[in-house]
Amino acid sequence: MIALFLIVLLIDWHFSSLTFIESTLGYLRSVGAAILTTLFVLWVLVSFFPSTAKAGLAEVEARRITKEFETLLSEASRWRYKGNFGRYMRGKVLPTLAGRQNVHVSACVIDPANASLCEKHARYRSQINSIDKGQLYDADRVALEVIVTIVISAWYVRNRRIAIELYLCPFFDPVRIDSNDQAMILTVEDRRSPALKVTREHFTYEHFELQMEHARKQSRQVRLEGMREGIQLAEINEEDVVSVLRSAELDDLCERLAAETIVQACRAAKNPYEN
Repeated sequence: MIALFLIVLLIDWHFSSLTFIESTLGYLRSVGAAILTTLFVLWVLVSFFPSTAKAGLAEVEARRITKEFETLLSEASRWRYKGNFGRYMRGKVLPTLAGRQNVHVSACVIDPANASLCEKHARYRSQINSIDKGQLYDADRVALEVIVTIVISAWYVRNRRIAIELYLCPFFDPVRIDSNDQAMILTVEDRRSPALKVTREHFTYEHFELQMEHARKQSRQVRLEGMREGIQLAEINEEDVVSVLRSAELDDLCERLAAETIVQACRAAKNPYEN
């Protein structure tokens, strides 16, 4: 553009009766006037016409969801979750936050003692493109996943001093919410689908926070007690499982699923989205 400006200036000066300095000043005045006009028009557009951009609201492509979660976790000391199994919470959120001070986690997961609910969720998972597509789910498999979250959460409460409030919800929701004090990410089980990131500047942030609060109020909070102190996560045994689930008032479920099976599931648990 500078080269074009100089060429036009030289051509105009060559065919005009003005001196080179006069031609240059004339062109500079024209450029200055054009800039001022453009700035004025821009101010009018910004001031009087609503922007189509949604501040604080962004679609996250499926391939970028993991990175966005990493960003949320990097600046969090408080975490709120409403979902189904809590596998990402126990496999990634709790290990990441464990070394920080004054950590508080609040989570809502499926009530594993509600057999009808677990069966409905098992049918739902068989119809979607979940991260573990191809695995067969039934009511007991759904209940086992939630039980593992309860036991592992109890271990973090006892051995990593994380304050965890865990609620058993009487319904499930295909939309999952993960939130810290700055932003939240809404996802679904279908890994082909994008996510929605909402920062606290957007009015819907408070709406979704209110939704999670009311879900907790409609759910039963479990006591995360009974875990031994001074053991590693891999050292959880059957006695620990029985003691934790007794405190959580899930004795019958522990007996049905078998403490040995629950121990094996706890040791095999990992973040399903790490890859």
